[in-house]
Amino acid sequence: MRRAAGARRLTSLGVLRLDDSSTTWQLSERTVVGRSPDADITLNANAVSRRHFEIEFDLGVASLRDLDSQNGTAVNGVMIDPGTTHRLADNDRIVVAGVIGLVFRDPMATPTVPRLGRLAGVWIDPNNDDVWVDARPVDPPLSPQQLRLLKTLDAADGAVVSRSELIATVWEDAAGEGVTDDSVTALVKRLRQRLRDASPSGDAIEIVRGHGIRIVRTPPDGPSEP
Repeated sequence: MRRAAGARRLTSLGVLRLDDSSTTWQLSERTVVGRSPDADITLNANAVSRRHFEIEFDLGVASLRDLDSQNGTAVNGVMIDPGTTHRLADNDRIVVAGVIGLVFRDPMATPTVPRLGRLAGVWIDPNNDDVWVDARPVDPPLSPQQLRLLKTLDAADGAVVSRSELIATVWEDAAGEGVTDDSVTALVKRLRQRLRDASPSGDAIEIVRGHGIRIVRTPPDGPSEP
């Protein structure tokens, strides 16, 4: 599988990648893909037609057209009628003649990123309970008990939560019975370390001696809260 000698080499508008491979081809304004050595991109498989399909760009928009191939072209599992065009989007999967998988990548597409609700400090995604610290994910995820502790502090929004309140919320099934100060201290220590591992710029949880624990809402480099 190669780009044929003498093929057009205009400024790349997109990329085709061989599925599950690092092999890529740069696309120009019009790129013909097929088995023929005269194609812009040559796919060495007998089931692929000599001129199987083409990708053409118009005002930066990519469209795929099946060139009346023998065994067809599919995009994201949908067969493309011969001679018709299909608009491509970033990360579309193209199956050629049922034997070769390709991925279309659009370098101008806006990448999909996590929709963070806070860039500094701790943020818990309400959709899936993923935890972020200074826009960095906590991975692997917190344990259920660590997450309950963090949610309790997060709900207080910077206010101090006493140890008795933490026990009643985090160990609610035990109704506080048999939960020692050492158990609370150990859980808080583990949670602080997990958050620190994700973002070592500062402690996201503050221990207020004699009163309880709170979540730090100011940016790591910002002024300390009173």
